[in-house]
Amino acid sequence: MKLGKGAGTGPARQAVVRWAWRMFRREWRQQALVIVLLTVTVAAAVAGVSMGWGAADTSARTFGSANHLLQFDASDPTQLAHNLAEVDKRFDDTEEIGRRYEAIPGTAEDVELRSQDPDGPLGRSMLDLRNGRYPDTAGEVALTDDMAVLLDVGIGDTTKLGDQEWTVVGLVENPSDFGDEFGLLAAEADNGPLDAVTVLVDAPDDELEALADAFDGPLVRESRGANSEQAFAAGTMLSAATVVMLLVCFVAAAGFAVVAQRRLRQLGMLAAVGATEKHLRLVMVADGVAVGAAATLMGTALGLVGWVLAAPWTESAAGHRIDRFDLPWSYIGLLMTLAVVTTTVAAWWPARSIARVPIIQALSARAPRPRRVHRSVVLAVALLVVGITSLVLANEKNGLLIVVGTLTTILGVLAICPIAVRALGRVAKRAPVAVRLSLRDLARYQSRSGAALAAICMGLGIPLAMLITLTADDYRNGKADRLGTLSDRQMLVRAPDWYPLVPEWTPEEQATQQAQIDAMAADFDHATVSPLAMVVDLDSAPEGGVDGQQSGRPVVELGWPMDSNTFQGDPLYVATPELLARYGVDLATLDPSVDVLASSDVLGNGNIEDFEYLGIAARGEHPKIQQIDAPDYTHIPDAFITPAGLRRSGLDSVWAARWLVESASPMTDAQFARARAIAAASGLEVETRQEREPIGGAQLGVALAGAVLALAVLAMTVGLIRGEAAGDLRTLTAAGATSRARRVLTASTAGALALLGVLLATVGAYAALLAGHHKNLEPFAQVPVVHLVGVALGVPLAAVMAGWLLAGREPPAIARGAIE
Repeated sequence: MKLGKGAGTGPARQAVVRWAWRMFRREWRQQALVIVLLTVTVAAAVAGVSMGWGAADTSARTFGSANHLLQFDASDPTQLAHNLAEVDKRFDDTEEIGRRYEAIPGTAEDVELRSQDPDGPLGRSMLDLRNGRYPDTAGEVALTDDMAVLLDVGIGDTTKLGDQEWTVVGLVENPSDFGDEFGLLAAEADNGPLDAVTVLVDAPDDELEALADAFDGPLVRESRGANSEQAFAAGTMLSAATVVMLLVCFVAAAGFAVVAQRRLRQLGMLAAVGATEKHLRLVMVADGVAVGAAATLMGTALGLVGWVLAAPWTESAAGHRIDRFDLPWSYIGLLMTLAVVTTTVAAWWPARSIARVPIIQALSARAPRPRRVHRSVVLAVALLVVGITSLVLANEKNGLLIVVGTLTTILGVLAICPIAVRALGRVAKRAPVAVRLSLRDLARYQSRSGAALAAICMGLGIPLAMLITLTADDYRNGKADRLGTLSDRQMLVRAPDWYPLVPEWTPEEQATQQAQIDAMAADFDHATVSPLAMVVDLDSAPEGGVDGQQSGRPVVELGWPMDSNTFQGDPLYVATPELLARYGVDLATLDPSVDVLASSDVLGNGNIEDFEYLGIAARGEHPKIQQIDAPDYTHIPDAFITPAGLRRSGLDSVWAARWLVESASPMTDAQFARARAIAAASGLEVETRQEREPIGGAQLGVALAGAVLALAVLAMTVGLIRGEAAGDLRTLTAAGATSRARRVLTASTAGALALLGVLLATVGAYAALLAGHHKNLEPFAQVPVVHLVGVALGVPLAAVMAGWLLAGREPPAIARGAIE
């Protein structure tokens, strides 16, 4: 193939592209690592975009297929009939949903009984039958699964809600909102009075504008906004995928740098027969297009399969049903295009350098000398300054500055990578010979090694930033809120509607209630019952006693000032030896001068000197407080007055009609249902654990994902680097190097890149996050030490071990070279 004449013409370019294609087909195995990693990255991006789209919240959970809903009070039947007639007259496409609310006996919760037609024109997407059948006559109900568990009933059972018995005929759900708990009634049956009626309306917005004057009584109107949640979620995931594509770019650049060096003699021969620099670049660019297209097609197919497999877990996390084929195809197409483009750009960058190598040097297969890095230092500093400044000025509000700041900070950290790699050669002077060779080899091929280090930084930086953010968000939410209201072994029993009054019970009433509590506790595993007494001021007049409510004494609280005029308080319980034993406090050994024991959650609200008694006539009395280690649950008593403090304050203790029941093993739903039934018959309420999903699993998952991704990138780049240096390795072996030396070479290469990657990724993640949240840095003081140390030690250690174990095989004979 001679290109000397007409080198810039179309036929010449076609000849070069054909030659590049033949080289790709012949050497695709040598690029298998690049193709595999790019395929996995594209697959993860496609699956991520699909999951973000499917998991996004939609307004169908409350609107169905309507675009407006109207809420009417049903307390006045005449007014309600007039309003519904007005709706029917004005609009063609409507659907009515009746709602009534009944207290669940034995708890403080209500259940919504919903009269809705399962085949309604607008609301059918809000109902789905999971088991049994829909109710079709009065007195029948279909329950959601959690409501059936709470009521301890199944299909065919009866339950009493309000003053009516209901027969359970089925299990239903709102497929658009798994958290929507209700009982479904037959729409056409007479199931008693309603509390409210919702009317779904599908009509243009302008027809709803003049509604207020047409109806009697108050009108609540809600309009369905543009359904942008899915587009926003997919756009967010696409933005994240774009950042991941930067990782693809650097990974591919590292791979193509090795491929370019491997083909240096071939490219020199091509230049010798007349190819221009443009043709030489075209060879590598065409190779990049082929690699990108192959990886994109395989990655997209793999990502879609992964999405189908992950859809059930996504449904559970999102809380609604997801159509497997309702995907953002335009976003996926854009992602595929982006993958090919970034891979092509990644191939162009090393091609730009390799095309400038003189022909004689290329024919000798000598790598170009590393460039000086003083310009890179200036560029890295400039990018970091611009990035951090943009994040500071964005103030968590300006989206454009946030994007610019994030990208430039990332690029600034990545621009440091070649500098860090070059520094390795300088610190290797006193290292053992094998380590010195590997570090100097990294510094010698600075462009290739810098791209590899940049890929590792990107692979670790994203999950580390997520890990730090999760920890900060967890701190904002509070430890107690994270753990929940009670432990899974505890149950709180109380008289309804008591707080902030303590009811005045007679001794006979106390004995009766205590007997019921003992009956509840007998069903649990060696349960202990702690009656709770609270602090009141008997000199104050009783309150309540009207509208059928029981009178009682106001509770005395341990309070702290919110500002000059506002106080916040926590109820004071009376410290008893049995109760304090749960907190590891021995009342007998307590300092007699201590008035109050309080947890760190209470005392963290202010200065300990500012706390005082609230709820009594005279404020200003500041008790002596000692901190105790109380369980981190929001509904567990965490402030106690000691018997000595009670005497000194002149206050009194009163039985609070409240008990803390604790089992030796976790309580079951069946046990709770039986306790609820006893409580309902006794006029009491029970409360069990309610918790927010813990983030410990998410933190561990993010840290592991980052470590695995970094190790995968590291394995590929080290494999390429050591593969390119196979000739040097054969020379070392011929000179007497043992398998130990070969292992040390590979292990030190992997360990050095891993350690540098972890350090730069951690610094970059913290720099971006602290700059972006500079006005509220307190949450970031909670450093995920265990996870960061695990990544900082685990990734380099795993890299060193893998390099040591996999590099002992003796290379082929020294005379055996690569086929060209």
